Amino acid sequence: MEKVLAKFNEITENKFDFIKLSSVNVNVRKCTCDFNFIYPADKEALILAKREFIENTFKKLIKSTAEVNIKLKKSHFDFDFFKADLFAFLSEYPMLCGSLTDKDVICEKSEGGYVIKLILQQSVYDYCITQKIQSAIDDYLSVAFCEDIRCELESTGATNIVETEIKPAASSYILDRPDEGRLIRPQNVEEFIGKIIYEPAGYIQDVTAPKESAVLCGTLSKIYEQMRKPKEGEQESNRKFFKFSIEDFSGSISCVYFPNKKTVELFPTLKVGQQIIARGKVEEDTYRGGGAKSFMVRDISLCTLPADLVPNRRRRRVPDAYVHVFPQKYVEEKQYSLFDSGAAKSVPKFMKDKTFVVFDIETTGFNTESDKIIEIGAVKVENGKVTETFSTFIDPCEPIPERIIKLTHIEDSDVKGQPHIEDVLPDFYKFTDGSIMVGQNVQFDHGFIRAYGEPLGIYFDNNLMDTLSLAKTYCPGLKNYKLGTLVKHFGVENKGAHRAIFDAWATMEVFTKLAEKL
Repeated sequence: MEKVLAKFNEITENKFDFIKLSSVNVNVRKCTCDFNFIYPADKEALILAKREFIENTFKKLIKSTAEVNIKLKKSHFDFDFFKADLFAFLSEYPMLCGSLTDKDVICEKSEGGYVIKLILQQSVYDYCITQKIQSAIDDYLSVAFCEDIRCELESTGATNIVETEIKPAASSYILDRPDEGRLIRPQNVEEFIGKIIYEPAGYIQDVTAPKESAVLCGTLSKIYEQMRKPKEGEQESNRKFFKFSIEDFSGSISCVYFPNKKTVELFPTLKVGQQIIARGKVEEDTYRGGGAKSFMVRDISLCTLPADLVPNRRRRRVPDAYVHVFPQKYVEEKQYSLFDSGAAKSVPKFMKDKTFVVFDIETTGFNTESDKIIEIGAVKVENGKVTETFSTFIDPCEPIPERIIKLTHIEDSDVKGQPHIEDVLPDFYKFTDGSIMVGQNVQFDHGFIRAYGEPLGIYFDNNLMDTLSLAKTYCPGLKNYKLGTLVKHFGVENKGAHRAIFDAWATMEVFTKLAEKL
């Protein structure tokens, strides 16, 4: 395109060298190509007088099999509109965009132009410096405006990046794939209402309110129309507005669209189940409350969502230190009694050079959606030796069912005032980090841990081993494979059945016996 502009200026003897290419929009379905040029406001009279000549000259220079449309737009800096465009551009950088609010974007008049200041938290500022986002913003400003607009990044803390290792706080998060961001890139995008949307969409789960400009995508549901009071002189057909929801894999959001005369008949052609990408403003839904959000849609494009999308999870970092539950070191002298029957027998080969966390939980029931974890017990085995134990009650903030009290002997008085699950799981995550997790019918225990961990950004992705499955394979012929049966079969003592820490100990000893067969 630089050659086209150079040739254009040569033909026109540089009379229009102030014209800049802002963007190119391609519509594959319609086979059209829109070239959007901008010019300074003080050149408007000249552009209006020579518009047809300028457009025809560009069309001759641009060789394309698609239909070429030349659009000339006056560059006019309006801070409110600028912020909306800037937030749309910064959606490519979720860590930056997600932390910015309107108040963090400041405009100052300078000699011959404007200075835009972004006030950033220290961690976000450091991220922008390392990712060279300043340069990307400068490039964007140079093609989006003819005015002299500079962007400056300012930190609320020190502006220098310390060249030392910064240990993350227990509550900080990282992405599974940091380079990708939390973005969805729709395919087969087609123009429908308003400007076509080519930028990627954020996760609905991540969107914050208020937000002047957001791009979200998803599958349509719950489409219905309502009537609003007409404004003075407004046509009856313009009294409609539409409510609908879109849902991606991370969540759903309620949407509102106010049509104009051109789109009032077009919008109803959308059907439940269609996939769209939309641009608009996100506001707090004061009517519903509870942190609900409403998406005031401005532009809609049809699209296809990626079928093979793998969510880029935001996970909590492994904590630096334990906060609520502190593991107990295991006394070294007692080690051999766990593995031997008195003889100096070596540790099972399978357990060497590995770390296992054998764990058990007690719950108020079997449903991960409605029942609660009331105890976690775990034993860490490193290179065949027990090194630490982890044991805690958990306050479920509700009465324990009588049948569970009879089974576990855990009463309400035992758990009242104990840490809550959201406090315990970060510590348990640290305890299990880098280990193979082992349990008796491990899918049940791991299912609860996973169900309560994921909403906190804690993913227990450890490899799993199940003593029940192992016993079925290596100990055929037993009447059943419950922990009590396996304990008797291997001559292991369980001092407190149906209490998490004692069941974890017993499971660890059963696993050690099974490991000899692996």
